[in-house]
Amino acid sequence: MTYRLHFPADVFDTYKQLPELARRDLALVLVDAQEDPLARSEPYGQDDGIIRTVAQGHVTAVLLLGRDTMTITVLTIAYAGTA
Repeated sequence: MTYRLHFPADVFDTYKQLPELARRDLALVLVDAQEDPLARSEPYGQDDGIIRTVAQGHVTAVLLLGRDTMTITVLTIAYAGTA
């Protein structure tokens, strides 16, 4: 089943400010996570199956998995590259 992706407005603003390659990297890992978020992500701290991380290149995102609503919410984005 495909999960629906949700970006809060402030997190989407962060996404829009990323360099083009970082936006592409993040978009790719998020699209992959929509099919099977547990298989396509890593635990964030203790593995509770709810808070997860995805990373590619120089960008990482923390996700909240809503199993009942089939929603992935992007909680925060970190970029470790140069602008």
